[in-house]
Amino acid sequence: MPRRTLDIQFPRLGVVRRFGLRPSGQQEEFGTPYSCNVRLEDSLTARLRGGSFTGISAGARVDPVYRDRAITFSDNAITAARQGNASDTSLSTDVSDTARPILFQLSEAGSVGGDVVAVIPHKDSHLICFTAGETWVLAGDPATGSLRRVSDEVGCMAKNAWCVYHDTAYFLSSSGLYSVGADGSGLKALSEDVIPEELTGVSDAACTLRYQHSDRGVYIHKTGIDWFYDTERGQFWPFDKSTAASHVLIGPFQLGQVNSYGRVLNLHGNIATGSDDVTWRIVTGDTAEEAAANGKLAIEAALAGTSYSSYVKSSGTWSAGRSHTTYPRISAMYAVLWLSSAGQWSYEGCTLGVVESGRWR
Repeated sequence: MPRRTLDIQFPRLGVVRRFGLRPSGQQEEFGTPYSCNVRLEDSLTARLRGGSFTGISAGARVDPVYRDRAITFSDNAITAARQGNASDTSLSTDVSDTARPILFQLSEAGSVGGDVVAVIPHKDSHLICFTAGETWVLAGDPATGSLRRVSDEVGCMAKNAWCVYHDTAYFLSSSGLYSVGADGSGLKALSEDVIPEELTGVSDAACTLRYQHSDRGVYIHKTGIDWFYDTERGQFWPFDKSTAASHVLIGPFQLGQVNSYGRVLNLHGNIATGSDDVTWRIVTGDTAEEAAANGKLAIEAALAGTSYSSYVKSSGTWSAGRSHTTYPRISAMYAVLWLSSAGQWSYEGCTLGVVESGRWR
């Protein structure tokens, strides 16, 4: 029976909806079925090899002001207060008074606009406006500028579900995370084929986005697990500020062949000097999807403080600064490696020795 050695690298693509199976002998960049409080860039040395991180809070957001006008909205109407006087919203017919309060809606001439969900002021040049299913941009002052529709299919899901970095706005829609230029150009679905299912079909009025320059990414705060989007690498990583523990699934791996199981002979792992102890666990399944799903359920159970023992076939602990070889000797068709730690850690690498073992019936 030929023995195979799988080289297990850190999942560089983040949490993805469509993950690539790693057959024996091949090494490609791939994602993880699930993680929590882990990023590609570790917190110990900022090297690209993984590790735990701590997410930031949402922070407070001030009321929008555009061209020295306080901007408010209710139902389908947007009100721009008088320039320099946030309390003056009384409408006037004096068109020569360009500083007068303005009331407008997001619609073409002769149509009724939808309910306004969010507005994004950008400097004194543009005001991006959203309904739940549309994106609009106002160029110039509300009294004299021009309003145009950017999209009649994509809108923003909540009042604060957006953030801005330089001339780019990021916002969460019901179909995922999008970016758009401050002038309404370049509307783009961000990594549409890899956006995790937890970020599609979201309905959460409390959702808030925040761009963090030091982390080069967007923090997505919503009910339940929060998410971090790495804008440089197009990766999604979930995080939970209520716990310091971190978890990541690596795999799934094909242990067996078409008609036979694979048996794990040994697991050889190494984590960086200075890391806290890392617990490894092997979770299996008859299919790649089952192994990934079982691993995610196990992490969710651990975060909830409930039992996950039924998912784990073998486990152990790695200490920092040296290689570790263990001998799990379990048989399965597919498996994921679940790594977790209560502190900060950095992943160096791991190999898995497997051999064919019995027919799969």
